[in-house]
Amino acid sequence: MIQEIFGFHKVESLSWSDFVDSSENHDAIKYLMQWPAWNAGGLIIYGESGVGKTHIANLWAQTANAVYVLRHSLNQDPRTLFETECNFIIDNFDDFLGAKNYDWIFHFFNISKEKGRYFLLLSRTHPSMWKIGLNDLRSRLFTLPAINIRNPDDGLLLKIAQKLSKDLDIIVSDETLKYIIHIVDRNVTSVSNTLKILDKIALQKQKSITIPFVKEGLPHMGSKALCTINATESLSISVDFE
Repeated sequence: MIQEIFGFHKVESLSWSDFVDSSENHDAIKYLMQWPAWNAGGLIIYGESGVGKTHIANLWAQTANAVYVLRHSLNQDPRTLFETECNFIIDNFDDFLGAKNYDWIFHFFNISKEKGRYFLLLSRTHPSMWKIGLNDLRSRLFTLPAINIRNPDDGLLLKIAQKLSKDLDIIVSDETLKYIIHIVDRNVTSVSNTLKILDKIALQKQKSITIPFVKEGLPHMGSKALCTINATESLSISVDFE
């Protein structure tokens, strides 16, 4: 009989002290930790999806009292964002760069400088790849430092998986973690989501997470589930397999 588990929510530890520092993300972490002693009012962090940009941004948000700028804000006067004392993060910034948004972004930058606020831009691509039709906006963006977070290697992915297992109180051996790393998409998001789903299934089935268990369970979960479940959401799924 499968055990149903609802409202089950485990939270990853989120602080600079326990973040996994590596050559792939060291430059970004070092620069963010220097805030507010930045050389510019903003920073661009770029890298492929799943490398940990949002996780690092969330750490900076705690330190700098920063909030995320949502897309619907583009329909409002950017000055309304500055009515509270906070700094800003724009995720998927390359998706914000439609021609109709140039003026809004340009004014946002100018107001940030005027008010002494800071902002962090997250992007999948380097600024040189952005197509920007407004010269003044392009020149503003190109004055900002841009730091790349590279895809993690096996060693870093294992360290991250070990940290996630500890944070989420998931009992799993290093050998099983190594196996998981080699069969899922090679990024932080996929590893995190996979561990959470396996933990959920293991609790329902009242089994341990082992390599045979993973081999049995992953085909029933499907690759789409691993990529689309948000890492911060609680899971309430019921999976049955023989």
